[in-house]
Amino acid sequence: MNGNLYTQEYWRQLRDGNTDALSALYQLHYVGLINYGVKLTGDRDLANDCFTAVLLELWEKRHQLPEVSNVRAYLITCLHRRMLHEIASGKKRIHSHQQVAEGQEREWSHEEYLSAIEGNDEFTEAFARAFRQLTQRQQQLLRMKFFDNLDYDHIAQTCGITKRTAYNIIHDALKQLKHELKGHEQATGLPIETLLSISLLLILQ
Repeated sequence: MNGNLYTQEYWRQLRDGNTDALSALYQLHYVGLINYGVKLTGDRDLANDCFTAVLLELWEKRHQLPEVSNVRAYLITCLHRRMLHEIASGKKRIHSHQQVAEGQEREWSHEEYLSAIEGNDEFTEAFARAFRQLTQRQQQLLRMKFFDNLDYDHIAQTCGITKRTAYNIIHDALKQLKHELKGHEQATGLPIETLLSISLLLILQ
């Protein structure tokens, strides 16, 4: 049984009220989801706290949980929304991945973060326009990489292509989007990968 089948079975057991299944899901997805949270915000403590909160909420609502075809993507979405809630409520602050003067990491307030992405109509329109200019294949692989948070091996297997081809398609798409959104990247201070990850979840889902 591969990892995905294990996950699907644990999800079914969780919905039936099995506490061991919750623990198994934690062990299977902890590293990947924490890395995703750190990549998104630069705050490992926030990622840990939010992942724990997500698991507790899943347990509390276990009998109302839906059947899902991609448990990992569902967990990522839950984590992302939880982290945005924490940031928007003013409890946490988000860090830019770029370095500023004297090698210090710049700290972003939740107001700056939301203004840079969710509340910026100009950027939203520019991103949607740039995304539509990509080929359908490029759009598909970007969604798999950033929304589903799949690795290149999984993407290649799902799409029936080589790992190198998957990498090249995503690389070319990022290069094209980076060119189209260059001014916005400089204005927000966020790297293109972070802008894309957030935008794919907030704008295009």
